[in-house]
Amino acid sequence: MTIVLLCAAISASAQTYVWKNGHALIEDPDSITFVKPDMGLQVYDSANNSSYVDYRFTYPTVDHAGKPCVMSAVLSLHSNEKASRRIGKMALYNHYTILRSNEAPSVGELMDLQLVGLSKGMAVVSPDLEGFGVTGDRVQAYCFAEANARVSIDALLAARQWLVEQGYTVGDSILNYGYSQGGQTAMAALKLSQTEYRGRVHFTKTIAGAGPYDLRLTFCKFLEWKRIGMPGVLPLTIAALNEMYHLGIKDKEAFLEPLASNMKSWIVSKKFNQEEFKQLLGTDSIAKFMQPAYCDSTTAEMVRVLSYVDRMRFTDDWTPDADTDVKIYHSLNDDIVAPENSQMMYQWLVSKGVQHAVLDTTSLTGTHLDSGMYFLLSAMTFDLIGW
Repeated sequence: MTIVLLCAAISASAQTYVWKNGHALIEDPDSITFVKPDMGLQVYDSANNSSYVDYRFTYPTVDHAGKPCVMSAVLSLHSNEKASRRIGKMALYNHYTILRSNEAPSVGELMDLQLVGLSKGMAVVSPDLEGFGVTGDRVQAYCFAEANARVSIDALLAARQWLVEQGYTVGDSILNYGYSQGGQTAMAALKLSQTEYRGRVHFTKTIAGAGPYDLRLTFCKFLEWKRIGMPGVLPLTIAALNEMYHLGIKDKEAFLEPLASNMKSWIVSKKFNQEEFKQLLGTDSIAKFMQPAYCDSTTAEMVRVLSYVDRMRFTDDWTPDADTDVKIYHSLNDDIVAPENSQMMYQWLVSKGVQHAVLDTTSLTGTHLDSGMYFLLSAMTFDLIGW
């Protein structure tokens, strides 16, 4: 039997979190209602036959436009933590790019990156992000870094509060991590933890892999390379920008057939994963599914799009704490997210005086997708030894 945490859909601005005895608490706990339907899912780790339990929950937060809404997430605990009611460390897992609705953390089975945290004795919080879970009827806020980070931190705080209410003793150490889009979200969450959420959440360690931290650079690299290993990310980015900023771009203006007539059924519907979409598209050549005006960063159409991409930059108004502990991974052979993203992110952190920033471009050596597996097996595993 598993408990689902349902936080009443109240205005996020009405909630104030404070620190008390090492815990993030809501000043007005009576404003939250806890409902306990039977929606449990027991997951077993085949490697050591230890059981884990998921707590699916919804919570109040704000969407990309800052409007109050309810979103969903999952809190995963090792059975030992559940039995002892003691959690030494928590982890915020920021998911990578997904297209299909059942790939969302609160819908599908636990992913390997979540199990890494669990195997290290952490309670792992995995938000769905806008466009998945209970907000599955929306276009996903793809690569809207700060908006996604805000959703993620609110999920972490809600889960932590619930654990305290349930009588758990919760330590202060929190891991913040993710790969690809998840790496971007993790870095944006790090920023928010040191700005608008300062005093409410503090990440002890941040591990980010192959994130598109500079979305303009990433987009322009797509066009320069002319091919992309995961072609779904390009129309997904256009769809998100179009929806969130109300750009009014018609599908037939931006895409060639058959994609132009199938954007809603192939992308917006969330029925297909990345590999299935690639098979439907039948190509990884950008010129074969994008209109010429959207294949050149100098055209009027793309200049306009990139001006909105620039609005999504999250480093402009942030001076990181000098003692920030952050490690960034990226393969120099990445075929989807240009490694210059991580090099620029690292150089920016160092220029701001961060003393514990590390860039690793040697541990991951393969393509973007292959490196995701090495990020799991090597980076995440070894970085957490003794932590």
